[in-house]
Amino acid sequence: MLRPALAAFTILLLSSGQQPVSPSHNPPVCSASAVCFSGEVSAGQQFRHAIDDRLQFILEPQDRGWDILIAPRQPQPGCDEFAAVVTPPYRSDSPLDIDMSYGISAEQEVDSSPRAFSFVTNCSDYKTEFDRLQIVLWPYSYTEKEVDKATAALGTSPLGQGRLWITDSKISHAADTPSDKLGTIDWMRFTIEIRLPPHPAAPQ
Repeated sequence: MLRPALAAFTILLLSSGQQPVSPSHNPPVCSASAVCFSGEVSAGQQFRHAIDDRLQFILEPQDRGWDILIAPRQPQPGCDEFAAVVTPPYRSDSPLDIDMSYGISAEQEVDSSPRAFSFVTNCSDYKTEFDRLQIVLWPYSYTEKEVDKATAALGTSPLGQGRLWITDSKISHAADTPSDKLGTIDWMRFTIEIRLPPHPAAPQ
């Protein structure tokens, strides 16, 4: 049974179209030598944080959520994001997507924690992995040998690893429609852990 104060708070949230969300069941743990930081972001806002002098972490706002990006601090044409090419799955809900894609509710999205992802650290490795991924995702224009080689090699560049914990959030269902009851993430608090490869390649 809910305690009276908690019950009253819950009723207030429900009556306003908001849902109380519990903090992550897996509390953040920062590994030795990792880069760790925390933040808060509201719907429609971007969040940026430097990882080192070359790389930055970004939460890029989307329609009803955010994309997780690892980007060079000095982007080049055709080289502005390092995680998507080495973080599967590539054609379904990705740990990089904090949104209501694929019919996943806002409650499910914030409960998916921690989110683990990988990333390359320079434009040269990005191009290598991008070319491999194109062959893997669209194999019809390539020989079987080329597809097998790309599949075996995908993700073998020196990779960094990241984890994102959603530690608190507020979800609203005020904008739901009869055909869309997935909700909206109004804001969230989070903790990030970034582990760079032992000897990251020099930027290109």
